[in-house]
Amino acid sequence: MTHENIQALIGTAIVDTEFRQQLLEDAASVIGEFGLTPDEASAVLAVKASTLQGFASQLHSWIASKSSVPVLLY
Repeated sequence: MTHENIQALIGTAIVDTEFRQQLLEDAASVIGEFGLTPDEASAVLAVKASTLQGFASQLHSWIASKSSVPVLLY
C-alpha cells in the first residue's frame, strides 16, 4: 500500500490553514474528498491530536505498523 491519499490529505493540511483546522477539529467533515480506503479513513478518524505534527505522527505510526518497509510521509 502506498497511502498516497493520506499523503495528499497531510499535504493539503500543510498548505491550507482552514482545512488543517477542520481536519484537527472534525476530520469526518473533510476526508471524503480524498478517496481513502475504509482502513485509511478509520485510521484518520481515530487520530486524536491538537497539532498537524501530532496528527501526521500518529498516521505515520499506523502506516508503519501496516508495512514491513519503512514509510515516509512527505
